[in-house]
Amino acid sequence: MRAPAVRVTEPGRSTLILLITEELDVGRDCGGLILLDAAISRRHLSVSPGGASVLISDLGSLNGTMVDGRPIVEPHRLAPGEVVRFGGCTLMLAAPERADPPLQQAALAETSAGSGSGDVRRTSIGMVADAVLHDVRDTGIDLGAAGSRPSDAGTVTIVFSDIEGSTKRAVELGDLRWHEVLTVHNQIIRRMLARHHGTETHSLGDGFMMCFRSARSAISFAVDAQRALAAYESANPLAGLSVRVGIHTGEAVQGDDGDLFGRHVVMASRVADQAAGGEVLVSSLVREIVEPRGDIVFGEPRSAALKGLGGEHRLHPIVW
Repeated sequence: MRAPAVRVTEPGRSTLILLITEELDVGRDCGGLILLDAAISRRHLSVSPGGASVLISDLGSLNGTMVDGRPIVEPHRLAPGEVVRFGGCTLMLAAPERADPPLQQAALAETSAGSGSGDVRRTSIGMVADAVLHDVRDTGIDLGAAGSRPSDAGTVTIVFSDIEGSTKRAVELGDLRWHEVLTVHNQIIRRMLARHHGTETHSLGDGFMMCFRSARSAISFAVDAQRALAAYESANPLAGLSVRVGIHTGEAVQGDDGDLFGRHVVMASRVADQAAGGEVLVSSLVREIVEPRGDIVFGEPRSAALKGLGGEHRLHPIVW
């Protein structure tokens, strides 16, 4: 049976359509779908698969969760056409034909590399990238047609990051401790982002998509973030806060809501997919841009096949 899909709207943000394959928390600061609406709680509600539908549970939110004007007291199986309202956000079942399993998968599970299962590992980086790709499909933009582009964002440096093995760590630490670790992680990322004048484009759970006006600023951000995260992990060795970062530079397309998308966004997410925990990995183009000054040290390069981009790509770790 195909997993049920839900449509989530948030004021001032693009609509998301997600497949629900396991329980997903929704809130301002949680291990699942993070929304920016100040009127919702940190962990506001959860969405669980239930046959062809989903089960909605309020997680003790301050403002409550309503289904067609009625507050949720017990887990509610969502019927077609019913609208869940929480703060200024809404959630409802999406038409099956609007969900694309390869791109809209919302599973937080991560299959360990080398497990032999043959499964493609699902990560927060992939979820954020999928959300961006959904924005393109939802607006009907054809990236191959020059006349259909809403605007040109110019050349930007795009950064993706997430916590390696976050789902496993969340289970090991338990909800309360994981929430503390995730909060520290998000605070460090956003503090360093502001310090280096970057922009947060998307976030989902522990995954971030960010952009910078220069490749050097993006690398400086990534190095400072890794050092701050390593310092926290050194003081809290049980946290297991190992973050991977991927960086690529290229021209991007910008939607009316400020979201960036296009081939180079996909490239950045694929570079991040190849990074190990604690690593900052950049594309060959990024290295070519920043190397002439001689102030950035690179480790041994490696080649990788990046999904959907064809051929072998040379990737370069930053020594920080």
